[in-house]
Amino acid sequence: MSARSGRVVEARQLFAVWRVSRVACIATLAVLHACASAANTPATSAIAIVGVTVIDPSSSQPAAPDQTILIADGVIRSVGPSSVVVIPADARRVDGRGKFAIPGLWDAHVHFMNTGVSALPLLVALGVTSVREMGGYIDSTRAWQARMNAGTLVGPRIVTPGPILESPRYLQGVVERSTRAHSQLALRVLPYRIGVADSADARRAIDSLVKLRVDFVKVRTSASPQAFYAILREARRAGLRVAAHQQNLPIASTLDSGLTDLQHGILPPLSRLAGAARDSIYRKFVDDSAFYTPTLTVSRAVMLSGDSAARAIFSADAIRLDERRAYASPWLLGWWRMQVDERIADSASTPAATLEAMYQSSASDVHRMHELGVRILAGTDAGSVLVYPGFALHEELRRLVEDAKLSPRDALWSATVGPAQFARLDYRLGTLSAGKIADIVLLDADPLADIRNTRRIFAVIQAGRFFSRVNLNALLDQARAAGAR
Repeated sequence: MSARSGRVVEARQLFAVWRVSRVACIATLAVLHACASAANTPATSAIAIVGVTVIDPSSSQPAAPDQTILIADGVIRSVGPSSVVVIPADARRVDGRGKFAIPGLWDAHVHFMNTGVSALPLLVALGVTSVREMGGYIDSTRAWQARMNAGTLVGPRIVTPGPILESPRYLQGVVERSTRAHSQLALRVLPYRIGVADSADARRAIDSLVKLRVDFVKVRTSASPQAFYAILREARRAGLRVAAHQQNLPIASTLDSGLTDLQHGILPPLSRLAGAARDSIYRKFVDDSAFYTPTLTVSRAVMLSGDSAARAIFSADAIRLDERRAYASPWLLGWWRMQVDERIADSASTPAATLEAMYQSSASDVHRMHELGVRILAGTDAGSVLVYPGFALHEELRRLVEDAKLSPRDALWSATVGPAQFARLDYRLGTLSAGKIADIVLLDADPLADIRNTRRIFAVIQAGRFFSRVNLNALLDQARAAGAR
């Protein structure tokens, strides 16, 4: 199929998907409208968090106890010893004694076209104040951003690539698979993909993304080495970073040509290579100032998504089996069902033992890459089967510590400082210091002692809006209500 015909297929499907998704989302949006009033302190009010222990993921210094964080107009104005920081008389005081402050968390790999709009407040309720969306419906994203900026919708800050760049051959395969299975796969997938067959297509695609004011470029599949390198070249011309799945090309060559962030596990597993050969690949990331987003959580989920454990998530006992299931919207479950059915029908599915070996190799990659100085990002692929928005980020942090053997502080770096650096927002986000946007998660226990303590959330502050535990519970309740529709 030519690139032109690939784009025709995309265009023909666009209105149908918009119509389906609009109907599915109207009821959910009605439920979520109340989320805007969930914060009981507006961003313009002054807040003083007094006596808190402040954790800086970018520093090797111990956490600083008995600190006061002063916030006004959505910005951190001061951080310092409680005996020194002057608190305005009209500031709201929050007792931070026994609490631990970390920067607002990022999920560096989310797909809202799979999760649906109900994931937005759910992410904030679970401490995720920023996300890197990895391709989706740009019109929906812009509408949500406008509502969040206006204060009528609660959700994380979003950086987005807009449509995903794909091989036209892949797009044609989606149409064929959808036809064979009589599924909605093509209707769900094609509207946010752009086929790139050659260098001319690459230039047109990047120019179109520039007009959409995207934050970076996402490449999933490529038609040829020439097409992929053309995308990298055109993105560099436009000043856009590129995040991509691994291509059938030498990793070192793609990094040297401008790939900024590699997504998912490296295949075939690098564990098959000698240590020196592996290290030479890892060091290319450092040499080229590139990032690696391993998405360990989705790698684990893939091991379940074709068997009875995944099937059970659609059963009447689903919530009893996994309480996170209550927060999955009908839109998300519809996507999961299509994916599970496809994998169960796939006779070429990878054996479980092979998947386990691949996962262990990926965890080893992360450990050694981190030792060599590669910047690791915490991303989950939220929206993929059994990867629950918000919950999955805390799972990813746990896996980075327990499986990849990062320290809790370094795992926190991967979900705070690192994504902010990729997004070129580290001058405003990622650490708790004067002048930065007030994105803060207050915890009831020390995450440096146990990374699982990131789940013990006392309060969330997003750009100065204070969400107490009561407010966060309300957001969770509203997400559950959206999931029950």
